Amino acid sequence: MEKFDVVIIGAGLGGLSAAGYLAKAGKKVLVLEHHTVPGGYAHEFRRGKYRFEVALHALDGAAPGGWSYPILKDLEVFDQVHFHRIDPFYSVQFPKQKVVASADLMMYESELVKHFPHERDGIHKIIADMVETYWQVRRFDAEGQLGIRPPLEKMPTLYPKMLAAMTMSLEEYMSQFIQDSELKTVFTTLWGYYGLPPEKLNAAIFIFPWVSFHLMGAYYPEGGSMAISRAMEATLKKFGGEIRYKETVNKIEIKDGRAVAVETEKGLRVEADVIISNANSPDTLLKFVGREHLPADYVRGIEEAKPSISNFVLYLGLDRDLQAEGYTDHEIFVRDSYDSNAGYQAALDGDFANAGLSITNYSIADHGSAPEGGTVLNIFALADWNSDNQWGTSGNLENYSDNPQYNELKKAATEILLDRTEKLIPGLRKSIKYIEVATPITNWRYSRNIGGAIYGSDQTVENAHGGRLSAQTPIKNLFLAGAWTFGGGMSAAMLSGRDTSRMVIGYMDGTEVVLMAAPSEVISEQLSVSSEQSSVDSDVSTSSSANQLLITNHQLPATTLKAAGSGREIALNKIGKPAVLIFHTQETAEAAAQINQAIRAESNYANCDSMLIANIVDLHSVPKLFRSFAEKAMKESYDKAAAALAKGLAPQDYVAILPDWDGSLTKSFGFKNTNKTAAFAVLDKDGQVAGGYQGNESGAKAIEILQSTQ
Repeated sequence: MEKFDVVIIGAGLGGLSAAGYLAKAGKKVLVLEHHTVPGGYAHEFRRGKYRFEVALHALDGAAPGGWSYPILKDLEVFDQVHFHRIDPFYSVQFPKQKVVASADLMMYESELVKHFPHERDGIHKIIADMVETYWQVRRFDAEGQLGIRPPLEKMPTLYPKMLAAMTMSLEEYMSQFIQDSELKTVFTTLWGYYGLPPEKLNAAIFIFPWVSFHLMGAYYPEGGSMAISRAMEATLKKFGGEIRYKETVNKIEIKDGRAVAVETEKGLRVEADVIISNANSPDTLLKFVGREHLPADYVRGIEEAKPSISNFVLYLGLDRDLQAEGYTDHEIFVRDSYDSNAGYQAALDGDFANAGLSITNYSIADHGSAPEGGTVLNIFALADWNSDNQWGTSGNLENYSDNPQYNELKKAATEILLDRTEKLIPGLRKSIKYIEVATPITNWRYSRNIGGAIYGSDQTVENAHGGRLSAQTPIKNLFLAGAWTFGGGMSAAMLSGRDTSRMVIGYMDGTEVVLMAAPSEVISEQLSVSSEQSSVDSDVSTSSSANQLLITNHQLPATTLKAAGSGREIALNKIGKPAVLIFHTQETAEAAAQINQAIRAESNYANCDSMLIANIVDLHSVPKLFRSFAEKAMKESYDKAAAALAKGLAPQDYVAILPDWDGSLTKSFGFKNTNKTAAFAVLDKDGQVAGGYQGNESGAKAIEILQSTQ
């Protein structure tokens, strides 16, 4: 039986990025890909002497300071592929004007001011705010790599613009600076790159790559996105990794809560210490793993995350040189109105006469894509999987390409897009030498993405960043990479692979890798119980000199709290056995863990049947917009603590993380500054407060009070 350190499902850019980093780290890596070539959407196909780009319009930040640059450098892509800077980046044709978007940020700002002089101040302010937001994100990432990122409770102070952008829509964000509705539409031309109009799209999803494009440049690789895929494949092989094609994984074998092997449709079975899936997350978790191996609330989260929109693309090989004729735009967007919501709805309805479209001339940046005197032109429009009863198939995808209704719909959409494009390029039809058409079903066929999704799940305000699926799963050695976790786009895919590889290296080598705000961890030697916690700080600042006993025999209020991770509801005055409540924030999580460890080390208190230990996490200072981060961190803490338990112990009995959202419970006990000094209260079996303490040597003090209750 074959055995690898890491098996990766899928050779998209997320999978290739993870594989490259892991191979360079000395891990034995195998990538299994269902297609015959690497890349996922970073792919090409050929007709005659024409080479067609499948998906990439432009790559953001392939220069120092950009998102993509470190990965392309680390994985030796720059040694193998030349990147052409695109400037102007794009232009957009509106009913009243044509706006040219330079990749030079100052030039683009001037272009916007020229068209909207009455919004001059707002334009300056929004661009300055977006740039500062971008730097906060880069700083957040860099400090995480250095292991010096502050605890979660400090994030609102240190990264305020980043967090604010992550928790509002793009429309809400813009409205802070600019009011002209036409300017807003012009400014957000690129929303189609992310699949949702400004009212629905998470602001940060737009801002981060937008700044990377305009500040560090827009690029296109010579040889197309497939050149990036092939370069990553070469690097993987250089460092001893292996990739096998035509191997479609259909099962991840789970044994004793661990992923132990993958199986393919051909019957191949490969064992691994760690499995990473770059396949779509819903299929990975619900089909390959099976919902019976996953917590119910986790399954609900997967099912509730709606797949993103798909697209409809015409791939044209022309026997005329459009650039020589004066068509010099790498990409031009066509918007027949200033109503982005109407354009999005038209895409959902299959109304291609009114949906926005983009026209990309790849021969400008990649001269080798077409023969001398020719042009490769792609015409792109967003399109929905469910349009016209799933494109006339009624969900029956077997031999869909032979379905007459499917072909009629495809032909009708093709004619509409050609008509619209010929208004800009007269005589286009006469110069078409090759034409291929891709629909959402085409995307599904080659990518296996549910609904032909091109951005993973919808990148809404709620379903982004902390609200999105984590790369870590409830199965501790199974990880995810790709658009369904990090977000859509090729840069994002590479970033997801890099970050997942870091998690895996940390897991395999036993080192902590800080990618999001991570809690402290202390594991009991006797029970292997991790008592790590995450929370957000109380910003009350007083000394930590409090060494105070609480009033004994005090009746608890009838308070019920819901535990993070397990969902267990605990009525504090009806526990029915002695309990220790440990009050803390993330900054004092390690001290809280030491109290837990000291208590469980005593043989009388080692078993949960004799006593409950619960961590009360004071979150009163967390703005509501940031609560998803705290929830995510606590859930991840629960999962890690549960995984560290000795075999046979029930996590919900030993790991109780109780969020005190408004701080009222902490306050009712008289505890202050739990961000400076952890505290605890001991309850007897009748729910009476037997004592409490805040100060040094809390573990010993807790044991003393517990013994006094017996």
